[in-house]
Amino acid sequence: MTPVSDPSSFSTVSKCATKHLNLIYHVDFDKRVLKGKVALTLEVLEDKFSSLVQFLEILSFVQSCITNHSVSQALCFPSLSQRVLVELECCNKLVVLKRSSLSYGIFRIAVFNLRANYMGFSTFLGFYSIYNLSQMCILATHCRSMIPCQDSPSVKHTYYAQVSVPKELVALMSALHDGQVPDPSDSSRVIYRFRQPVSVTSSSLTESCFLLTVYQTETMLKTAESLAGPYVWGQYDLLVMPPSFPYGGMENPCLTFVTPTVLAGDKSLAGVIAHEISHSWTGNLVTNRNWEHFWLNEGHTVYIERMIARCMESEHLRQFKGIGGWKELQESVNQFGANNVLTNLVPNLHEVDTDEAFSSVPYEKGFALLYHLEELLGGPEVFMGFVKSYIQLFAYGTVTTEEWKNYLFTYFKDKVDILNKVDWNAWMHTPGMAPVKPKYDTTMADACTALCQRWVKAKEEDLASFTEEDVKKLNSPQLIEFMALLLQEEPLPLSHVKKMQEVYQLNSVKNAEVRFRWLRICVRAHWEEAVPLALKMATEQGRMKFTRPLFKEVYNFSKYSDKALNTFKENRGALHPVTAMLVAKDLKING
Repeated sequence: MTPVSDPSSFSTVSKCATKHLNLIYHVDFDKRVLKGKVALTLEVLEDKFSSLVQFLEILSFVQSCITNHSVSQALCFPSLSQRVLVELECCNKLVVLKRSSLSYGIFRIAVFNLRANYMGFSTFLGFYSIYNLSQMCILATHCRSMIPCQDSPSVKHTYYAQVSVPKELVALMSALHDGQVPDPSDSSRVIYRFRQPVSVTSSSLTESCFLLTVYQTETMLKTAESLAGPYVWGQYDLLVMPPSFPYGGMENPCLTFVTPTVLAGDKSLAGVIAHEISHSWTGNLVTNRNWEHFWLNEGHTVYIERMIARCMESEHLRQFKGIGGWKELQESVNQFGANNVLTNLVPNLHEVDTDEAFSSVPYEKGFALLYHLEELLGGPEVFMGFVKSYIQLFAYGTVTTEEWKNYLFTYFKDKVDILNKVDWNAWMHTPGMAPVKPKYDTTMADACTALCQRWVKAKEEDLASFTEEDVKKLNSPQLIEFMALLLQEEPLPLSHVKKMQEVYQLNSVKNAEVRFRWLRICVRAHWEEAVPLALKMATEQGRMKFTRPLFKEVYNFSKYSDKALNTFKENRGALHPVTAMLVAKDLKING
């Protein structure tokens, strides 16, 4: 494996690697504190190894399990949290640091007491603290807010965990359930046990106490296996998160988180689950070595997700999803600016907060590259063969863009002349839109485009020609596309938007993807009645895809800028910390 530094971590990944992690957690809802112990098994990778940099946002060390060795803390670059430097006295090729011995490859560090920034203790649906969510699973590096760990995707390890929770709750982790027992120290609690025999990254460690919901995913899993190879994780669970969950879904080995905003979304839920299932191969089984190569996770996952749609529905649907993805890429590029290096497929993340770098670029620019290569190299079946082979080669490990590219040239050794004509620098290291726009089939998009243009070109006297039949001909994905097209145009006149509500009754639509776009259209047209509806949607859930644009639209309506600011400040505490941080930045709030 080629050594690659990780600009998003101080962890000494070139000097040692975590091989196993043993966790004991006690979730205290009353105090909103997570208490625990951890033992890390390390492999030392160099001679004279003398210090280990780990990360933890800490209230205090209760006790050090490292006898006669110093533990010091130093504040570092804020997005990299606090650095804990553990100095080791004895440094052989393999070092064991136990309570009383120094030999082989294991050490135990610290009984710790912390209140993690990215741990959600919440009141939801009238029940106090019925869920406890570690957001480290959805964020690039925030596992370090909960446990001393090598917070880099280049390090993979197995783990075992025991989690004590009130007995009326259920604990879940990104691992196989290994039984449960009463907590011997408290009869009102139960200890859930988990084991993960497949090596995972620290960002894949997750525990949650909430309610489990089941969705029929067997066909998707079987389809994904036929495309990408065997599913190695043993079980697959789905967890519907509280409304504040900031993403559509989040992949964890054995366990997928999904936002409740997709539950009324027809095929929206299926699309989210297909994406997260695909991560079982690209993201969890094969992982980007650091976050600069995040597109390897997400671009391939979008590619497999849309191949699942092709197999289960139609090639037309895959093409239609590609059209929608290109619009999402355009929106991200517009938001960052076409010259912003964060729109590179492989960005430089030195001293960049990974939360602020997050966008659709690695997803959709990555997919656009893979689709472009598919067209050049022989079509979907041929290119999916490469993707499956790539997964098999790098399974259980990590990979960089250069290694991916080298294997691409090896796999298609008889088509090197074609690959040499690809402008790799433009694709990988140049900001802005992808250098080649795919030529997608527009069969499903044509009706959306036609209806959009009717509204854009309509004069006042033409409004009577619109009827509810216009949208009855469209399915949910097409209605979403129609709205997305309108958002790319100049704002509609207020009279047009009011007529659209009159004939289509869009205020009553429950599909969150439709509703969010519709409310943006209304606010852009300065329809004042839509402002409270937009702010209500922005605060009754916390999915960043919806919350950030809705706040920005109201803020940009100058008459209601203060209303947007005040509403955000009143509801900030209910949002996920990263969502709150980014909305504050959108609204130009300091501190």
